[in-house]
Amino acid sequence: MLPPREVRDSLVDLYFARVHNQPYSFFHEQSFRQRLALNSLPDFLLFAVLASAMRFSSDPYYGDASAEAIKSYASESWKLIVSVWFGPESDPDIYICQAVTMLSIIDFTAGRRHPGWLKIGLSIRIAQDLHLMMEPSQTLNFSEQEERRRVFWSIYVLDKLCSCGRARPAALADAHCFLQLPCDEITFRNGEWKRTPTLEQAFSATEAMSENPSDLALVVLTASVLGRCAQHSIHQNLRGESRLPPWDSKSLYATIYSILLQLETKFELGGSVGEVIKQECQRNGQVDMQLAGPIIFSRALFRTCHCILQHPLLLHQLSRVSGTKVPPSFWNRALQTCRENACSLSELFQEVQTTGYPAIYSFMGYCATLAASIHTLYLQDPDIDVQQRAAQYFRSDKEYLKSLSHHWKNAQWMVRLPRFSTRVEFI
Repeated sequence: MLPPREVRDSLVDLYFARVHNQPYSFFHEQSFRQRLALNSLPDFLLFAVLASAMRFSSDPYYGDASAEAIKSYASESWKLIVSVWFGPESDPDIYICQAVTMLSIIDFTAGRRHPGWLKIGLSIRIAQDLHLMMEPSQTLNFSEQEERRRVFWSIYVLDKLCSCGRARPAALADAHCFLQLPCDEITFRNGEWKRTPTLEQAFSATEAMSENPSDLALVVLTASVLGRCAQHSIHQNLRGESRLPPWDSKSLYATIYSILLQLETKFELGGSVGEVIKQECQRNGQVDMQLAGPIIFSRALFRTCHCILQHPLLLHQLSRVSGTKVPPSFWNRALQTCRENACSLSELFQEVQTTGYPAIYSFMGYCATLAASIHTLYLQDPDIDVQQRAAQYFRSDKEYLKSLSHHWKNAQWMVRLPRFSTRVEFI
């Protein structure tokens, strides 16, 4: 059963402080709270929200049973969804889509990979059944329209993050996404409308992303590139241009690298992410993590794209498949770029910890593990400075993973794995 009202309300507050927009955006907060006050939200959705927020709670109501409460709330949510959905003449709605997606994240990060993977697929099919990949009906008010867009793009991001695991191919094709990208958060909060480009327009050579996308849209764009990197480097589905060696200007590698260079212009990579957050995310003297979360996460994804695309071991596998000798200049540049981005990733984690931003998103564990795996390659480097920096970054990545492990079970596995083996599934 649902907890007492005051406990429920505190968990809802925690959800919007620590989960919303970090990186998934499922609700228009004001509308959600109004429906909550009117008791018009289905219980299965409330249970899913409470389960998502529970991991960050220290409410004495739960004592030492927080983990049990997460599992219990998620289980109750799923039971209610099944009973409602498979009832007579019942069709899925946006609430079911939101709840199933949240439950898939809970399952996957808790190590229940098979039910989590199936629920992700289910949420994708529900979203498609609701036509969420299309522009929403103009009969809806602006906040409802944008909420539906954000639900779809959250599922899209989740799908791309999952594709970084082996035998976990992405299910959503970019060519089937016809709606515009998320608008900026303040416009959304105010219930206003703003035209933004579609995914295709954002990556179009003619459009060239002339208008700066919102920070949440940058999460979507970097997730799209991440999916391409995973398909090229991890899944290595070698067809067409993928058969060309990475150093060929017509190869898929070259195409992805070009997109990353295009995307780079939208990030302020020269300075501290903390400075960007201070300038853009301060509200009443406090950092608004709904605004700051996408800034941090999109930068982590951008660096991760480079690390996957140019990871020495993955590039070595691709070169073996092509059966041609790797040009030394290409190899040296790729290694340098990979290392630089791994270092930047580790510095981002250090800054997050130093500044105290609660940016402890589950997929950041994957990013930290990937960066650490690259640093291990330089622990015996002939250059003593490179060797020392690699050791420092490796230690700091492990510390960051330890902080994540207090909230995410998959991070507990990562921090225990020797040399951070990449066999674990993460989202």
